[in-house]
Formats: sequence, C-alpha cells, structure tokens
Amino acid sequence: MSAKIKASEVRKEYEEFEKDKLLDEVVDLVIENEKLKRKLRRYENPHTPPSKQGFDKPQANGLPVGRKKGKKYTHPRTTRPEDIPNTPLIIVTADFNPINKNRNIIETGVQIERIITDFKIEKVITQYTFLEYKDLDTGDTFFAKHPNVPEVGIFGKNVITLANFLHFEYRVTLSGVADIFTNVYDIPMSAPTVQELCNRAVEKATSAYTDIGISLKKSSVVNADETGSNQNGKSEWLWGFFTPILAFFVFNKQRGGDIVERVLKDFRGILGCDGWGTYKVFSKDHHILLQRCWAHLIREVKKICKNVKDLDPAYIWICDMFEEIQKLRKIKSKKIRQEGYENLIAEMERWTQIYSVYDGMKELVNKVKNGKEFWFTCILYPEVEPTNNSAERGLRKFVVIKKIIGCLRSEQGKKNMQIMLSVFQTWRLQGLNPYTELRAIL
Repeated sequence: MSAKIKASEVRKEYEEFEKDKLLDEVVDLVIENEKLKRKLRRYENPHTPPSKQGFDKPQANGLPVGRKKGKKYTHPRTTRPEDIPNTPLIIVTADFNPINKNRNIIETGVQIERIITDFKIEKVITQYTFLEYKDLDTGDTFFAKHPNVPEVGIFGKNVITLANFLHFEYRVTLSGVADIFTNVYDIPMSAPTVQELCNRAVEKATSAYTDIGISLKKSSVVNADETGSNQNGKSEWLWGFFTPILAFFVFNKQRGGDIVERVLKDFRGILGCDGWGTYKVFSKDHHILLQRCWAHLIREVKKICKNVKDLDPAYIWICDMFEEIQKLRKIKSKKIRQEGYENLIAEMERWTQIYSVYDGMKELVNKVKNGKEFWFTCILYPEVEPTNNSAERGLRKFVVIKKIIGCLRSEQGKKNMQIMLSVFQTWRLQGLNPYTELRAIL
C-alpha cells in the first residue's frame, strides 16, 4: 500500500466490508506486518554494522552528504628521516637544453641533491649440492643441511613467507597471490601452489599456535567474541579470544556448546564478553568473573529509546552510569571504587524497576537483570575494559576476508585460517614484524 494514500481513502475502501471479512483482512495484514518486521530486523538492529544500516543512511533519505572526514591524528607530526645511500653516488649530467634541444650549454656550478629510496625485485635461483656423511660410530649415513633450504618443495623461505603474508595479513586471494608472483617476481605459480605453500607454513606455525593457547589460559583477563562463518554453505562460527598481547582463533560448528570451556580450560581470570548465554554458563560452572559489554548495552537502549519520547531519560541514565564507571576506574583507592561499585549496582536495580513496566523494554530489562553485578566488574578490576570492543576489532580481519572469499572450502582451509590469523595477530599485538617472525620459524 502506497504511503501517499490518505487515511480517508483507506476508510472509504473498507466501509462496505462485512465484519468477518474485515476481521480476516486485518488478521492477514497483521501477519504480513510481523513477517516484514522480522525481515527488517536482519538489517536494522543494535548489532548491525554501519555498512549494512542502509535505511538510516542520509543517502537513503535523500539528504545531501559531504565527503566523510578522515581519521584524526592527535600525535605530533614528524618528517620521515632520509635513508642513507648504500650505492655509489650518481652524477646526473645533461648534453642539451631539454626545452629547445640546444647543445650549446655549460655548467653553472650550482647543484642540488636528492636521495631516492627504491627496491629491486630480483629472482634468485640457487643450486645446492648436499654432501653425504657417514657416522663412523653408528654407521648411519646422512646428508648435510643448509638453513636456507626448506625441508620440502622447490620454493625458498622468502617465497613461502611472502605468500602467507599476502594471503592472511593483506587478504589477497590465492589466485591473486599466484598472479603477483607470476607477473611481479617472474615466478610462475598457480592458486593450488599457493595453497600448498600455506599448508607448509601452517605445519611450522602449529607449535606457536599451541603456545598461544597455553598462554591464553594463564592470562588474568581475556575478551571473547564470535562471528559467523561457513564451509561450503554450512554455517559455522569463528571464535576469537584476546588479551593485549595474544590472539587465539578457533572454528566451531556451533555458536554455543563447550567451546569456551575447551579453549579456556583451567582459566582463572576475568572474561570480557557480550550477553551470549554460553559465557554465563561457563562463568557459573567455573566460578569465573565476567565483564558484560557496555557498548552492546548502550546501542540496544538507544535503539529502543530513540523513537519514544518518554524513554529518552532511560538512555541518558544509562550513559550517565557509563560515565561514572569511567571516572571510578581512574581512582586508585580500592575503598572508593568498592563504594562506587555497590552504588552503581543499586542504581542499575532502580533503572530496571522503573523501566520494566514500559512496552518494548521488558526483554532489554531482563537482559540487564541477567547481567547482574557483571556490568561493573571493571570498577573493582580497572585492568578490565568495560566494553568488548577489543574482541570485536580482533575479529574484523576475518570478517573482511569472509566478504572477499565468500566461504571456506575445506577442513585444511579452516585449520590454516585459524592458525595463521592467530600467529600473525599475536605478533602484531606484541610489536613484532610478522614477516620476520614467520620466516624465522620456517
């Protein structure tokens, strides 16, 4: 039904309907309306990323939009230091005037200097001859080894490292990596070859991946989140577990189950998370403190309250509580933080009592009640962040990869993805060079 139709016209259309027929029509419209609402919630809900919120974009409403502002840099600006030349000095001379081609020219004695930084792409092909040796004590024979020669294959460590670096760090597809090597480095390669190079790197990186999982369990604070994935069309989930210096990814066929318990077995720290029930079960079974995500809560309250005038105070009140949390976390006195913690728990209780009677708020109020004191753990333990944003940022790289490749094709592909994402992101968090680190473990 067009939005331009007037109410009087609609009323006139239904005036002659009998009561039963009119009731049937209303029921059909209500059912259709509910179906459309459910469909709309897929694209318009508190957890929908901005890129998918098409209905709220100014362009969708016909409003003029200027260029989006770029990132604001608050650090002092610096000029990049010039590199020190490592090649012989080149004197640049001229034989004629480039303007009129006149050759009657002389040097004036004035000169300028420029230092240019560039690099040379050069394919290096090396032949190795391995000498055989015999152990005179045991009678064993063996061939000598060279550190630059991989255990299998014809490609060196630099090729293997760069192939994985491009694919997992810079999201280049397998065929794209093969094209780069073929056309830029003059090393003919196909997509299956790149896949095999990834498999070899994963085999070497597995021990580092295992070490990350062990270190994760010993951490004092871990943030966790999950995002959808699929293997050849079958829905799965990628779970991410993060600390300031660790990133650990693992695929699971379910969004729930015992995945958190398997990854965080014997964990005794604090877990930052959203409101998914799996975390609550883990907390209850193992007596683990949680920190519920305030970013999720604020978005949900704003979504419900933005179009209802009487609920504006509910959103403002939640924002005020979040500001109070930020202030208390900066206070060194444990006693003052404890008092603030108890006051905010009582204040949240008042908030739930007041707004539980409002239509459309009951589900949200129940969610807040289920969080209980876990909304304020970060006050008693300031090292814990009040939001789960670090985990959401950690998953973002895979979300982009998923949009590019569509889905994963095999169990080996999933294994490669979870291991390489973990080691590369961990090295980044630790301030290490991922390329150098991967080459070192090959």
